[in-house]
Amino acid sequence: MRILQIRFKNLNSLAGEWHIDLTDPAYAADGIFAITGPTGAGKSTLLDAICLALYGRTPRQNRVNASLNEVMSRQTGECFAEVIFETAQGRWCSHWSQHRSRKKADGALQPPKHEISDASNGKVLGTRLKDVADTIERLTGMDFDRFTRSMLLAQGGFAAFLQADPDERAPLLEQITGTSIYSDISIAVHQRRGEEKQKLEHLKAAQSGLQLLDEEEEATLSRELASVDEQVQQQQRQVEYQQGLLHWRQQLDKESEQLKRLQQDQQQLEGEQQAFAPRQQALEQAQKAEALRPEYAPLCQRRRDLEVAKSDVARLQSELPQLKQAHRQTSLQLSQAQQHQLQAITEYEHQQPLLGQLREQDYGISLKHGELQRLKASLPAELRQGPAPDPAVLQAAMRTTELALSEALSEGNRAELKQQQEQVRQRGECLGELRGLVRQSNELRLEHRALTEARAELERQQGPLQDQAEQSGKQIEALQREQKDLQTLQRLAERIADLEQQRHELEPGKPCPLCGSEQHPWRSEHPPELSEERARLQRVEQQLHELLASGRQLDIRLAELTTQVRSQQQHERVLQNKLEALQGPISQCLELLGWLQCPDAEALEQAYRETGEQWKQLKQRLDQIDLLESEQKQQQLEHQRQQQRAAVDASEAELAGLQQQRMQLSPEPDTKAWEERLKNAVEHARKALEQAQTEARTSEHELTSRQQKINDSGETIERLQAETEQMQNAFQQALAQSRFADEAELQAALLPQEVVRQLKQKADALHARAAELKVLRERCEQALTALRQQALSEANAEQLHAVLLHLRSRHEQLLEQRGSLQRALNDNRTKKEQFGQQQRAIDAQQREWSRWGQLHELIGSADGKKFRNFAQGLTFELMVGQANRQLQKMSDRYLLARDVEQPLELNVIDNYQAGETRSTKNLSGGESFLISLALALGLSGMSSRNVRVDSLFLDEGFGTLDEEALETALDTLSGLQQEGKLIGVISHVQALKDRIGTRIEVQPVSGGRSRITGPGCLAVTTA
Repeated sequence: MRILQIRFKNLNSLAGEWHIDLTDPAYAADGIFAITGPTGAGKSTLLDAICLALYGRTPRQNRVNASLNEVMSRQTGECFAEVIFETAQGRWCSHWSQHRSRKKADGALQPPKHEISDASNGKVLGTRLKDVADTIERLTGMDFDRFTRSMLLAQGGFAAFLQADPDERAPLLEQITGTSIYSDISIAVHQRRGEEKQKLEHLKAAQSGLQLLDEEEEATLSRELASVDEQVQQQQRQVEYQQGLLHWRQQLDKESEQLKRLQQDQQQLEGEQQAFAPRQQALEQAQKAEALRPEYAPLCQRRRDLEVAKSDVARLQSELPQLKQAHRQTSLQLSQAQQHQLQAITEYEHQQPLLGQLREQDYGISLKHGELQRLKASLPAELRQGPAPDPAVLQAAMRTTELALSEALSEGNRAELKQQQEQVRQRGECLGELRGLVRQSNELRLEHRALTEARAELERQQGPLQDQAEQSGKQIEALQREQKDLQTLQRLAERIADLEQQRHELEPGKPCPLCGSEQHPWRSEHPPELSEERARLQRVEQQLHELLASGRQLDIRLAELTTQVRSQQQHERVLQNKLEALQGPISQCLELLGWLQCPDAEALEQAYRETGEQWKQLKQRLDQIDLLESEQKQQQLEHQRQQQRAAVDASEAELAGLQQQRMQLSPEPDTKAWEERLKNAVEHARKALEQAQTEARTSEHELTSRQQKINDSGETIERLQAETEQMQNAFQQALAQSRFADEAELQAALLPQEVVRQLKQKADALHARAAELKVLRERCEQALTALRQQALSEANAEQLHAVLLHLRSRHEQLLEQRGSLQRALNDNRTKKEQFGQQQRAIDAQQREWSRWGQLHELIGSADGKKFRNFAQGLTFELMVGQANRQLQKMSDRYLLARDVEQPLELNVIDNYQAGETRSTKNLSGGESFLISLALALGLSGMSSRNVRVDSLFLDEGFGTLDEEALETALDTLSGLQQEGKLIGVISHVQALKDRIGTRIEVQPVSGGRSRITGPGCLAVTTA
């Protein structure tokens, strides 16, 4: 896996949108680059962006969601991170983003979004958080923990591991290697065994709570249930018979009551029929009179129409004089309107010549007024007020300025002076640069001389120390030989002392079981004690220990002196290279100045000051020329303004003359308004005439229409009178043939049709009720006769109901007794089934508990140590092997080895000290860094498994290295380029800037924000 591009926006102190292209040729050329900047500037934010884009979390914030986001820059409303990476399957783009509501800084956090797509064609592979995480792990072969251990190398964790106590190393190693899952498994097995045991005990307790009936009790209950069931059936038959008797009595009582109600209803109906008799007669008369309604109703309508027509004619004749008077008035108004229109038209035509002259005069005044306004607009306000200035004063000043400017340009024009000034400036810059280079060269020579003297002093100190080390080595060898001889004597004495029992068992003349000799000289004598040799051995060991300690101090001092000498030599070479590098720029400066050799510092300083004075003189002359030219332009502008003021005064005089001529023609100030008034008068007269004509026509039409209506109404009255007489004759003939004596009797018999309808409905309802009551009474009498013939019981309904309640109560008691017996038998059967099921569950649970108990014996423990220690031992062994392979690439001096007695103890075999085994706690800062770096690279190789990791980021740890160790570490990291890896080193150490050419610099700016510069770095937008 290789990181190709990084894009992010508003993360921590890096506000705005940033783009880092790691495919830039600068990264491919070196294979290693540095991410530098002050502490807190935001260097690690680049790693946070990579982790966010791939996994939606960072090493410093495990969860980034809608309730918590500590990586978004302050006072911003959105952030995102995007990484384009490459694997064996292709190129992929992973994008993570989150924003606040409305993308405002004070809005609520919204859920984050995560997307993975194919970088070659843009095809989206997943948008859900879980799908993206699975896709990332499938493509890279790494989850978040393996990624941080494979690509983000935090060797600081290993440095803490090397210096920790044995009790503290287990949790540190667990955190570094990610083996916490084995502790969790061990604890989970321990807890699961306890849970399974609790389940088994719970099942046994539940089974013991079941109380079963024996066979005799169960048989007794079955017999009782059969007896009670027979009694229930007998009682049920008695209840049903009693219910039949009660139903018969209730039906008999019901029919008797129904017959009484029907008789009462019949009596009420007869009373209503007697009360309705008069209205029945009126209904019959009205039905007879309805036969004459077709002739009588039209006659009445014609009589009403005739009266209405006579009333209308009287009303129209009363309104006719008023209409005649209105017609005369509108005719008079029409004559007056015609006269007014003629007067308005005559006045308008009379004023037309004068209006033409006024329009021409107004146009000339407007042109002159516009010209005056344009002249005033181009003239400053201060020149428009007060009297006009004297032009002679200005002309004298202009002549004076022109003479001064000619004198200033007498020695050359502006372009020539500018060219001279530029030449002097370039010479001054060249002198300044040469002065700085000479000063820097002198400082480097002094520093080089001081370093040479210091190195000579260190080399002089090395000689005595080497002689002292050789002498100490010879003394150690002599003491070690003496120590070996004394230890041999002591072991022999100890063996003789151990054979004390066997020595007493020896018998004269019998062979010794050890040597076979028959002579036993030590049987009765004691062996030598060798006390002096023991004391001598102790003194030798003490001297040897002191000499070894002194020798180690000498070795350390010699190593320090050697390191310092090498560092001084390297620094001298660096200074010499810098001196040689300065010769080129110095030669270029001398060539530009036309000098064959470089003068001394004092002469160089004098030339630099003289050049500066010459440049100042030229600048003063150019400034004087600029001032005179500016003054001349100002005077020319003032002259132009005076001419404009004169033109304004002349234009104002002409305008006043035109206005005077205009007033002489007419006192009307506004010609257009006067003409508009004349036109309005003509138009008003025209509209008044049209209105008068309309009113005259309207009054004439109303008068004619009213006379026509009066004539038409007279004809209508004559027609209605004839029709009325004809219909009256026909009605008299029909009335004579009817049973009514006259028209008054007919009117009394006629009723409104609604009243006739209501009376008819009432009569029909009384008839229908009488028929219905007759049918109901006959049916009720028949049913009552049938029930009385049955004669089932003499008891009344209350007596029968009381007997039924008693029978039902006894029946319910028997049912309850039968139910109780049935429940007892059913419960016993259920308990038997439950007992069997629980026994099977107990057997299965017993097997499950035994299985977890066996697993607990192997890996289970309450604190998780049992399985964790076993897994960590295997993991630690693999990690040490990987680290040794990395360590061999850095140096052939060191080799890592696990301690046999302490599994988590790590020792270092120093091949430069005859394979001596050293504790990691005694390592120097540089040695600890190399060991930590080797362990980090080894863990990276383990974590990546079968995945190729081509991008590594190394954070912290370089501040503890001296120059030699730093060079070794950087050479090792640069060597990884041969394997196709790109290494990013994050540090604030200044020395890295001199040794790593390709750098991404994170620089703080104002407001707690930072900016990024370097190859392939682009600020898309900034906050």
